[in-house]
Amino acid sequence: MVRNVMDMNAHYGGLNAAFLEERKSVWVMNVVPVRAHNTLPLILDRGFLGALHDWCEPFPTYPRTYDLLHANGLLSHLTSERCGLMELFIEMDRILRPEGWVVLSDKLGVIELARAHATQIRWDARVIDLQNGSDERLLLLWQRMNYRWHHNVRYAPEFRQCACKILVRSKSDHANDENSHGCALARAVHMPRS
Repeated sequence: MVRNVMDMNAHYGGLNAAFLEERKSVWVMNVVPVRAHNTLPLILDRGFLGALHDWCEPFPTYPRTYDLLHANGLLSHLTSERCGLMELFIEMDRILRPEGWVVLSDKLGVIELARAHATQIRWDARVIDLQNGSDERLLLLWQRMNYRWHHNVRYAPEFRQCACKILVRSKSDHANDENSHGCALARAVHMPRS
């Protein structure tokens, strides 16, 4: 189901390492934003692929290249930049394959804004509360092509569980307490459709 993955805010390559640890055969492009701390040498030293990129500009790739996009904390970083979230969502729509997935992890306010943008470009969105005492939320987006989320209901619970598990493992790269992001307690928050 997922072959090509992009980690849009790779930090130290934790998502890539989590896929390897789970023995998932995927190709991961680790992207470090140019205005963030440059961890690209560390990513390359781990043997992973990576690139520096300014997310206010288009990413140099063919359209419809990636099955899954992941961004941890990127939206908060971009709200202080010169570009807006809608430009980022249009770029993600360009590089994501039809019926591809986006997993965003950020603060509640930014996630709510991102959910509103996602529904404007006709993506299905689900907010997941990690219930770890923080205001961090997980936003799962599905780029539907004239379909509704319930048409792929057999994939949604399995994907939600897998995304949550991989998120926990990727965060262990830069967090001391892996259990503080316990996905066993994750639950979908009911969000009205627009």
